[in-house]
Amino acid sequence: MKYTQKDVCRLLNIKRETLRHYEKEGLIVPEIDPVNQYRMYDIDTVYLISECKRYQANEFSLAEIREMLKEDTLETYTARMEEKQKEFEKKRDYYIRLAAFNADYITRLKRIPATINTPCVTEEEAILFVKEREGTALTLTPENIEANRMIRADLSDSFIMGYFPDENSEHCEWGFGRWIRCAQADPENGKVIPSGRSLACTVDIGSDMKISSSWADSLKTYAEENGIHTAGTIIMRQLVRVTGNHETHRYMEIVMPLAEE
Repeated sequence: MKYTQKDVCRLLNIKRETLRHYEKEGLIVPEIDPVNQYRMYDIDTVYLISECKRYQANEFSLAEIREMLKEDTLETYTARMEEKQKEFEKKRDYYIRLAAFNADYITRLKRIPATINTPCVTEEEAILFVKEREGTALTLTPENIEANRMIRADLSDSFIMGYFPDENSEHCEWGFGRWIRCAQADPENGKVIPSGRSLACTVDIGSDMKISSSWADSLKTYAEENGIHTAGTIIMRQLVRVTGNHETHRYMEIVMPLAEE
């Protein structure tokens, strides 16, 4: 039995363009009806097309599929699938981590209006912080980018961050950070800012990329008035930069960890 392109497209839920592309790449060779020049496919070719479609669904390239169809033994094919499984597991772990980060991030975005210049006590996760440079302005150079590029190779769950080791000093470290579990920390790839109770608020710094420890003055005042003892450091992280009504809003979350009791 022979099948037309229309038949194959209906049977396999595939587009004509895909069939033409498979043919162009040499994966399939349909018969050409000498009378009407229609492309016809026998049952073996239909099965072959379904295999190609499944391989593509498993994220193999057409070049890899061509090689698989012509050269693979059972052993080499199995090895390919094992390598692909490792890739899938790595992606799964990545998206699990990204989904957890994004859920927390959305919560932080939604509470921006209520926390503008309004101190509150929060429970913060630990942060892995990688310093890019020192100073009150963020300036990236090829040297400091290369030095700490690992944490920023994937920016999906990291954020621009300023860190003041001394809350009374203007000495600032600029870099990138991500929320972590302490057990995940790599001490060779940055410093860990521990989790724990903190004072926090949000400020809108507009388009300015220079920061100051004075932005935490409202937190310092709140701590003094309420007898709260801070740990002596300040964390500033950019939550989001948005533009509306021709105005730039850069919302920075300011955190002052509390001293252990």
